[in-house]
Amino acid sequence: MHARGVDLSTHRSTEATPALVADSDLVLGMAREHVRDALALDPDVWPRAFTLKELVRRGDAIGTRRSGETLGGWLARAAGDRDISTMLGPSADDDVSDPIGQSVAQYGDTADEIATLTARLAELAWPSDVPPAAGSGRGVSGAA
Repeated sequence: MHARGVDLSTHRSTEATPALVADSDLVLGMAREHVRDALALDPDVWPRAFTLKELVRRGDAIGTRRSGETLGGWLARAAGDRDISTMLGPSADDDVSDPIGQSVAQYGDTADEIATLTARLAELAWPSDVPPAAGSGRGVSGAA
């Protein structure tokens, strides 16, 4: 990340807790196992817990957040007829590849993928032409 101009020297992971998950407007995992972990902490998070790839894929299908639409409303549309059983099984279609133990080049490829996905998510969920809508009051946070 240093080569990308990002200083992670002070970064520390935060353990996900039931309170952290429950208080989040959006829970994003890099892999389905992360979403399953969040669901184990708070099953009620299902409508707003996605893998990053899944949410971008679903967001592309429904389009950008509408004027006056809350993030929760957009997430509900993105969730659509989604079934929790999609979080089970061996498919990694909606997972970002974990580069651990692989080459520096693979880490770079994964960083590129995450950068592309997060930029697209920002365009979909927080489009520049849509003024901020009142939310539920929960925060957006991440845990690793």
